[in-house]
Amino acid sequence: MSSESPVILALHTFSGGLGYACIQVPERLLDYGVTKISPVSNNKALSKAEKFISYYRPQVVLMRDGSGDPKSGRSRKLRDAIETLAGEMGVDVYRYTKEQVAETFEVFGVTTKHGIVSKIVEFLPELGHRTPKERRWYEKDDYNMPIFNAVALAITHAHRRC
Repeated sequence: MSSESPVILALHTFSGGLGYACIQVPERLLDYGVTKISPVSNNKALSKAEKFISYYRPQVVLMRDGSGDPKSGRSRKLRDAIETLAGEMGVDVYRYTKEQVAETFEVFGVTTKHGIVSKIVEFLPELGHRTPKERRWYEKDDYNMPIFNAVALAITHAHRRC
């Protein structure tokens, strides 16, 4: 990737794989997607993360900090392994809690997941075709939601570092 401005790789781990967004600061979305991993395996997910880091050569890797989440044992181990791997590859890692992401988007006047998605699409219109419909409480997250979770991490990082 180009060295003209910093490249950020935001990774969102979830039960079925990885959502990712690669962004060249300030607002250039280089790539994004969801990688499903089946059967679920931290080793396979870690291998994907290593390929992403090697390919995009980011200056920073971002992940969610789920240390307070009692249900995220496997994901926490995966995030720890990715952080170790990135460190070995010379890449800085930052983690942000759900609360920090929510606080960032409150500044923009949104407080719901759907509001955050709408704000992200406002910032990055190229994601408009991936916009999940607003879900009801009993529906699971849309396939594309990990992309928006990754982008939300990148926006949180940019907002907190400025």
